[in-house]
Amino acid sequence: MNAETFGAFVAACRKSQHMTQLELAQKLHITDKAVSRWERGKGFPDISLLVPLSEALGISILELMRSEKLEKEDHYTNEDLKSMVATVAEMKKKSSLESRLIRWTAVPVIALTTLITVLSGRGSLLVGLWLGCAAALSIIGLCLFAMDRPNPGSRKADGLFMAAGTGGTLLLLLMMGADSSILLGGLFLYLCVTVAAAVR
Repeated sequence: MNAETFGAFVAACRKSQHMTQLELAQKLHITDKAVSRWERGKGFPDISLLVPLSEALGISILELMRSEKLEKEDHYTNEDLKSMVATVAEMKKKSSLESRLIRWTAVPVIALTTLITVLSGRGSLLVGLWLGCAAALSIIGLCLFAMDRPNPGSRKADGLFMAAGTGGTLLLLLMMGADSSILLGGLFLYLCVTVAAAVR
C-alpha cells in the first residue's frame, strides 16, 4: 500500500465529512499531528485505530485498506479478506521500519557525538548533545531521503531535515574550532552521498 495514496484518501474522506484534522483526531483520541502525518503520506495509523478511523470517516475497513470507495459491499470474498490482512501487515511493517530507523540512528549518533565532544575537550556535555542532535537530524534526513518515498512533499521535508541538520552540525563544529578544510571535505562527501541517493 502506498502511504501517499492512503493519506490522500483519508484527507478526502475527512473533508467529505466536513471535519478538520483536529476534530478527527479528537474522535480517535490522538493528536492532530498524527492525522496530519498520515494525510501527508508520512506514515500509517496504528492497527488498533483502523476500525475507529473507518467509522469516523463513514467508510468500511476494506475501503480504507484499498484507499478507494467501493460501489457495493454486501459481503467480503476470501480474496478481499486476504488482501486486507496483507495490507495491514504492510502498513505495520512500513510504520515500524521508519520508527526503528529513527530510533536506532538517533540514539547512537547523539551518544557517540556527545562522548567524542566531551572526551576531546572541545565542548561541554550540552554542546555535545546539541552537536549530536544536529548530526542525527542530518543522518536521519539522508536515510529517509534515500528510502523509496515518491511523494515530493516527503522528499522536500527530508531535504529540509538534511539541510537543517547539516547546517547546525557545521555551525557548531566551526564554533568549536574545527579545521575548515576538514569540514569542507566532509560536506563535499555528504553532498556526494546525497546526490547518489537522489539519482538512484
